[in-house]
Amino acid sequence: MPRQSYSLEENGPKRLEVSWKGIWKKFTVTLDGNVIGTMEGQKELKKGREYPLPDGSLLKVQLVQKLAAVELQVLRDGKPLPGSASDPEQRFKTAYQIIFFIAGLNLVLGLISELLEVEFLLSLGLGIGSVFFGLVFLGLGFWVRTGSLVGLILTIIIFGFDGGLGFYFAIDAGYEPGLGGIFARIILLIPMIQGVGAIRELEKKERLA
Repeated sequence: MPRQSYSLEENGPKRLEVSWKGIWKKFTVTLDGNVIGTMEGQKELKKGREYPLPDGSLLKVQLVQKLAAVELQVLRDGKPLPGSASDPEQRFKTAYQIIFFIAGLNLVLGLISELLEVEFLLSLGLGIGSVFFGLVFLGLGFWVRTGSLVGLILTIIIFGFDGGLGFYFAIDAGYEPGLGGIFARIILLIPMIQGVGAIRELEKKERLA
């Protein structure tokens, strides 16, 4: 049974827990070990539900469609709980983790392809170029982790441009680009794009602090 725990304020104890079965079934919201609400399935969860908390604040839980993905929003008085999917800090963290994932994947597959001469991987265009691409993204990942908005935007442009080139060359060579690869690239792009807004929110928060 998937479950996630959150604190109600920054650096506070994780008092709130949400859990569910399968694909968003039997969704349960618990505060300090006591059940404060349930939702039967995805349809009800997408509508969202509000729960008054003992301190007078209002908790809202809703499953929101975000392009090709869904996001579980857990808000207290309209603001995301720390560590929840819509929390700017969490979105920022996810963005640079995705960049490190892309870097690692290219490095590993590129090295395996070159050192072991795996024909299948070589036929996919993986090789020394992938290793170079992985090193570039590794550097970009460390840059973005410092909070660089420029670094993140540059990463998105490079990743999108690389996908566009791959699409063009596949068509030019007479191949039909796989929809799975295109979909996977979109899935990886979405958290990075969300990271742009997250960095801006965090910068604004710092200025107001």
